Amino acid sequence: MRSLLFAMMVPLLCSAQAANPGAPAPVISVDQPHFDFGKIYTETKAVHRFKVANKGTAPLNITKLHASCGCTSTVIGQWTLNPGQGTEIEATFNPTGFRGLIHKSIQVVSNDPATPNLNLTFEAEVLREIMPSTESIFFQEVVRTVPRRSSVKFTSAGGQAVHLTEAKAAGAPYLATTIRPEGKDAWVDIVLDGKLVPAGRTVGTDVIVVHTDNPKVPMLNLTIQWELRATIGVEPVRVAWVEAAGKELRGKVTLKQVDGKPFRILTARSTNPSVLKVEGLGKGPAAVHELQVVLGANAKAGNYNEKILFTTDSADQPELELRVAAVLK
Repeated sequence: MRSLLFAMMVPLLCSAQAANPGAPAPVISVDQPHFDFGKIYTETKAVHRFKVANKGTAPLNITKLHASCGCTSTVIGQWTLNPGQGTEIEATFNPTGFRGLIHKSIQVVSNDPATPNLNLTFEAEVLREIMPSTESIFFQEVVRTVPRRSSVKFTSAGGQAVHLTEAKAAGAPYLATTIRPEGKDAWVDIVLDGKLVPAGRTVGTDVIVVHTDNPKVPMLNLTIQWELRATIGVEPVRVAWVEAAGKELRGKVTLKQVDGKPFRILTARSTNPSVLKVEGLGKGPAAVHELQVVLGANAKAGNYNEKILFTTDSADQPELELRVAAVLK
């Protein structure tokens, strides 16, 4: 009952206080609620001190500082301010990982009845000592036999000369790089050679690490995403049966060159050759090959999840895969 009475009295007290403007109350004030850092570099933290004061007639208790981003840390000189007192809230912004225009805020929570949540805001244009024209390159629909090229320009936000010392993608021999100076800027020319991509791989993501002689930016990363074009398709993409064991099962598959170019099927290797094979091989070059996938009558009851790997004489697509599944009862 006491709790219920207290809960009912709180709003009444607040209403009474609001209705009595002459009652002592704290008033939070800030000299400059918004600050513009202007242009800053991603390698250097930016610091600003907001000046906060109590212009009321009762002590001001600041209970919490809440930054909108983990990139901003805060320090306050004094949590409780008597009437007429002031302090500073120091905001430190770490621009690492940011680029371009940013806007952040800090919420100051206090016992000021009129402004219990005061917002402090700041903005900045984040630049890099060395800036690439892009950080990601996408090579799509790449034909294995036709190299794909792209270039990234590196400039200095301060107008200084950019010197690149190395650009390399570890573990990706199909990616070649060349450093090319141009005035105060520098370029990295990138070539994707599909012929050097391992057979069976059609997509990938690699990172080119670019080294510089700038101690503030010793290296930068370029992300390369690529996808090889499928020039030979197989239909259906999966052969499946649910049948009784003890009988031969057959499924028709078609291999087709999307541009109508003739090709040969060199081999068809099954992951379970004792029960699974392919018929119709050994024909000459053709743009379309019709084959039979055969699951032998000797296959015992159970679940089968197999693969057939086709190899061709096509330089654009030397390998392709067909999945075969069966549930035999």
